[in-house]
Amino acid sequence: MVPIESYKANPCKMLSIPYWKAKSISVHPDMKIVHDSEYDGRIFERCHDTKYFRLIHTLSDIPELTAPGISLETIPPHQTDELAEMINRCYTHSQICVSGEYVKGLTETPVYCPELWIGAVFNGNLIGSVLCDYDAETGEGIIEWLQVLPKYRGRGIASALVCKGLKIMSGFADFATVSGECENVTNPEGVYRKCGFTGNDVWHILRGC
Repeated sequence: MVPIESYKANPCKMLSIPYWKAKSISVHPDMKIVHDSEYDGRIFERCHDTKYFRLIHTLSDIPELTAPGISLETIPPHQTDELAEMINRCYTHSQICVSGEYVKGLTETPVYCPELWIGAVFNGNLIGSVLCDYDAETGEGIIEWLQVLPKYRGRGIASALVCKGLKIMSGFADFATVSGECENVTNPEGVYRKCGFTGNDVWHILRGC
């Protein structure tokens, strides 16, 4: 485990996941996690390689991005079933499927921060959300889940959700991080960079080595 001060000085280079997770999660024996600066395709050519970007935000100069006609509201803990149903509708073409119990479990972690669970509401219906954590030990805000129903994409809702979360974080966090799959066809990295995230760190998640 890297020292906490080293992590805080360069979180996206030090670890592929947030510090609080790295303290409790062990890597499966069949998996290797390698930063791009140490990756050699000749050595890992037999592995299945999935690349993930990891970006940082200093929580300064947060863009004022909005989505006309969309209300951004805090998601109360009792809406976990509705939230899970909406998340699953966002990922119809992937293997992601969450239950209300799983989402409820996210509210029971040590980094759960109620004001950082934000929903996009249109005509009284939840059409998108961003779920963020806060690790008081490192001062890190963490964007974990961002999704918008396919029907409502392309309206700036995702970036508005992210900026809303960042604005709230800026009141108590020192920095924010986010990660995602580099080859995601919905281009979440573009959304995060539009909101002010920076960096060029890429991690290789290697399986079947």
